[in-house]
Amino acid sequence: MDYSPGLRGVVAGETEISTVGMEGTSLRYRGYDAIELTSSHTYSDVASLIIDDKLDGSSYKKSFASHYMSLLEDSELIELINRLKSQQHPMDVLRTAISYIGEADESNKLDAASKVTAIACLTIASYNQEPSDKLDQDFVVASSLLPNTSSLQQLEALDDMLILYAEHGFNASTFAARVTASTRSDLTSAIVSGVGTLKGELHGGANEAAVELINTFNTPADASKGVYQHLEEKKKIMGFGHGVYKIQDPRSPVVKKWVEVLSTTDESINRFEIAKTIDSIMDSEKKLFPNVDFYGGLLLSELGFAVDVFTPIFVAGRSVGWSAHYFEQRSQDILIRPAAKYTGIEER
Repeated sequence: MDYSPGLRGVVAGETEISTVGMEGTSLRYRGYDAIELTSSHTYSDVASLIIDDKLDGSSYKKSFASHYMSLLEDSELIELINRLKSQQHPMDVLRTAISYIGEADESNKLDAASKVTAIACLTIASYNQEPSDKLDQDFVVASSLLPNTSSLQQLEALDDMLILYAEHGFNASTFAARVTASTRSDLTSAIVSGVGTLKGELHGGANEAAVELINTFNTPADASKGVYQHLEEKKKIMGFGHGVYKIQDPRSPVVKKWVEVLSTTDESINRFEIAKTIDSIMDSEKKLFPNVDFYGGLLLSELGFAVDVFTPIFVAGRSVGWSAHYFEQRSQDILIRPAAKYTGIEER
């Protein structure tokens, strides 16, 4: 059998949920262009589409709001989250909080998936200095993550970010969730598998690394000098290139536009200029384009989130994608069990 390191290019299953990188640049959710969806629909609509193939988020919004407000009243859960926050990284706190659900009732796919998203959002919101207990009727999920005082522009920006995070084919975390689902395990276990996989910096953690790099420079001139030095030392610059997209990541321009819109102070404008400087150098020197993580980290920073909750926000968005793949894999009912290429001693 042919061997492909990292399973690159290997078809490992069938899906009706999304297509990634067709013609080098596109991303479609059940046939709909994901970029166009950011300008015409909300995350709740997209969540319903991805899970239940219906581009109408009314049922999802109602279910999410019900779960979120109920979880806010769960004193044991709140105590658990607050206790863990002083000891562990937010991704570890989030993983444990999701496990708290136990086996979800999977008879209603939208309801089960929205509960996973709700507990992820509640965990993230617990890190805000201001309360996040008033849900906007349109941007219900985004408003659960941002403080009550957030502007409409901030809600729209985060909602678009969640849409772009919602689904992305057989990426590492989604594939991990499908492997778990293939054993006939439960939804919560599959989501926890996804969280553990997304934690790595080569996957979800790239947005943290990207904004940390931007924050090391004081001016665009500093960034230019520093990036060239990184390249000379052959250090990896996180947030550039993609394993599937070959021309550009179609999600990046949407996120970059929102960073420009929200960058209104001298400090934020300077950081945006630093980011664009790094982007330009990577293009000219390495012919690499920014992926969604590069400007994504900067956008989340402009929205007021601390760096260590960036990846948990990725979880909040991707939870619907993981859920959809879980249900699809369960319906196919095929155990995922690849072969391995043995490279050790033949016989002793």
